[in-house]
Amino acid sequence: MGHEAIIEKMIETCGIENCLVIIGGSNATLSLRYFFSYAERRQFLRAVFPGIKVVGLPDFKEDNNQWFTALDDILTLGGFDPKEVRFFGGCEEDVEFFLEAGRKVSIVNRFDGSTPKISATEVRDALLQKRNLDGLLNPTIQQMVSEVFHRKWEAFKRM
Repeated sequence: MGHEAIIEKMIETCGIENCLVIIGGSNATLSLRYFFSYAERRQFLRAVFPGIKVVGLPDFKEDNNQWFTALDDILTLGGFDPKEVRFFGGCEEDVEFFLEAGRKVSIVNRFDGSTPKISATEVRDALLQKRNLDGLLNPTIQQMVSEVFHRKWEAFKRM
């Protein structure tokens, strides 16, 4: 719900037609940290934000220059000027990377009390214990996330 608040602010500020959500770690190997694939995360986002443009950006092991080159290529192909794009994040730590590169940023305080303070760990724990996801995930995607998680969890345990 914290990321959702950031995307809502981005849409409110820029209009959905001028927004692009970039999912990092799109090439990440299945792990507890990256439990959902890029395609699954894109599906969740599009369910909550119909019409939003979503693209994946792979990680480049400790090579920020390659990462920014790939990012700028994606932005340019999407019709955005990389030097004029504003990046949105939930705290300074989230956008520090962009600040250091001289990029424009907006920080949306997702811990100002307007959204619940939720971590991925809390969501994962609720999924593992088959607890209700109310207040942890948008109702639109609760069932979808739960089904994908439990289907993949059994295979993950055998890894």
